[in-house]
Amino acid sequence: MKNRIACEWMAGEMRIHFNLKQTRESEKLTQIMLVAHVNKERVRVYTRMRVRPKHWSVADNRCTLAGRMTRRERMGLESINEQIERMATRLREADNRLAMNGERMTEAMVRRVMSEVMNDGMQEVRPLAYLRRLAEEYVNGINRKGRRGHDSSADTYLSALARLEEYERQRKTPISSFDEFDKRFFADFTNFLYSYTYGREGGRKHYTQNTIVNTLKVIKNLLHRAYDNEMTTNDYFMKVQTALAADASEPVYLEEKEIKRLAGVRTQTDTEREVRDAFVIACYTALRISDLRRLNEAVIQGGVITMYQTKTQERVEIPILKEIAPLVEYYRERGFPVINKVTANRVIKTLAERCHIDTPVSYKECRGGVSSVRTVPKWQMVSFHTARRSCVTNLYKRGYPVNYVMTLSGHRSMQAFQRYMRASSKEVMTNFVHLLKKDKALPV
Repeated sequence: MKNRIACEWMAGEMRIHFNLKQTRESEKLTQIMLVAHVNKERVRVYTRMRVRPKHWSVADNRCTLAGRMTRRERMGLESINEQIERMATRLREADNRLAMNGERMTEAMVRRVMSEVMNDGMQEVRPLAYLRRLAEEYVNGINRKGRRGHDSSADTYLSALARLEEYERQRKTPISSFDEFDKRFFADFTNFLYSYTYGREGGRKHYTQNTIVNTLKVIKNLLHRAYDNEMTTNDYFMKVQTALAADASEPVYLEEKEIKRLAGVRTQTDTEREVRDAFVIACYTALRISDLRRLNEAVIQGGVITMYQTKTQERVEIPILKEIAPLVEYYRERGFPVINKVTANRVIKTLAERCHIDTPVSYKECRGGVSSVRTVPKWQMVSFHTARRSCVTNLYKRGYPVNYVMTLSGHRSMQAFQRYMRASSKEVMTNFVHLLKKDKALPV
């Protein structure tokens, strides 16, 4: 590090140092304060910067970079130290200028200099423009777990931000400050999302409850990043509840007999064949489409696929079941297809319709704050995520222990696993009775 500015100095009659608002709770974020002694009076100014006491050096009046931490944490602490140096430099320069003219630093001058430093570069940045920049940089950014984002999440972020920008356009008053993201804003924005319609005339639709909840989650996340980057001190977004019950956007799975029917469906193009084969592989491995696209990087030997999941970065070992062993061997020699998500989801619906997976499916949907029950042919509900649900549900129905299935699918909590389980209580009970009879646990 460059020559460090002394923690305390005297120029004229001013002394300054930095400390924390609280130090008792080492894991709780707390504000950093400037304490200046001016003309025998003490001036305290909150810097808007926050740090956990465990990362603060009392001796240095700076954040300490010692110990284990993620790259993102280290970058954040380095940024705080740079800001502290900048504040100290600006105050010293102001004090020296006054001293040369025979004047003394005043409390008002300290507060004015600190305000100028804290607001440097913030006025020319529009909040929505800054949030868009954060969203666009998401893929190359580091999250709080020290991991990089990926393309599918970036698309989700940009879609949510586009809804916020549409809200601003219809409101006809630009959001000019991060302070505007308050209780009134979130109530108004939520009402806007529930009432907004899209699509062609005669077929206008409202957003589903899932879409609205996920949009609010994304906006909260972006505001949290702006907060971490010292762009705002407004933390109201932390109070916004987004743990609403999500409607079942995909309440179906394919039974094993339906998967076999799909595996044998006639295909008309190479794309259809590759999409069909990838879907069938997913039905017996629980791989997400992002992981299917990376199968060429996986280690495949001894009847096991070993890879790191794209979403969780967890290492999984997936046994190759006999239903897909020939497919895996075929593509291992020729190279697994890297399929496009949008194209793949469109094609798999076409193939599911072609092989008559058309059992009527009823499900509850909430749009525009109004719940209704819809009934559609099952093929309309099929997407590549259906394969993951199908694998989890069918393996469970076969009688394999839940913890084994969770290890294969990469689920880390029973709550997350149960969201993927689509077997009905009748199916589960039938399977349970079968196992009891097999173990001769029931009276004859």
